[in-house]
Amino acid sequence: MVESLSGWWELAGVDSAVGESTLDLLAQDAVDTSPNMPIAPAVEKQQAEAPATPSIMWPSDIAALREMVASGAPLPGNAYGPVRFPSVGPVSCDVMVISDLPDILPTPETNMALNADLLHRMLGAIGIDIAQCHCTWLATSIPSTGEVPENDLPDLAAFMLHQIKLIRPKSLVILGSAACKAVLSEELMHARAELRNVSHDGLNITTLATFHPRTLIARPAMKKQAWRDLQMFAKRVRQ
Repeated sequence: MVESLSGWWELAGVDSAVGESTLDLLAQDAVDTSPNMPIAPAVEKQQAEAPATPSIMWPSDIAALREMVASGAPLPGNAYGPVRFPSVGPVSCDVMVISDLPDILPTPETNMALNADLLHRMLGAIGIDIAQCHCTWLATSIPSTGEVPENDLPDLAAFMLHQIKLIRPKSLVILGSAACKAVLSEELMHARAELRNVSHDGLNITTLATFHPRTLIARPAMKKQAWRDLQMFAKRVRQ
């Protein structure tokens, strides 16, 4: 835990010690490009409807879903490339992490490994063990463009809501613009202003939308904004 915190503070450009009380780590030398709006109570968003006619019956448990993804079944997001990446992590968890692509897996591939390491530090800094989170992605295969086609977001969103229904987590962490637009139907910079609620199938789930680790690696100055997001999330889930 201490190692994780120290690593994140170093990555975020924060050298001060941290005590029990919350510090304003964004007060100096931080440029906040998010909309200038007050933090309000979590807002319930209208979620995407599931497609009326899925090409095949969607699995009713995560183990079956993972098998279907690995076998190349015609599920949303599973035909962009030849290699498929099923979700990882426990099927019963408090926190579910949603990315657009499976590039947060700790694999030997350099960029994915860097993303995975930074995500581990980010969540570890607020006391969340990534190994205890269910991590999934809109696209279970990687498009040649490296981006999820925007026209596919409605189908991908509906399938993600189906996965959320199966996992039934207590909270969600959404990484990046595409995943945010799919699940929350909002642009990331607006959704970051406050915690959201995802309401689906009787669930009402506290949700954080924040920057994808690859964005923070490319633009280190945004790490302080991400730290603010994480603190806001930690305060809510600890209640």
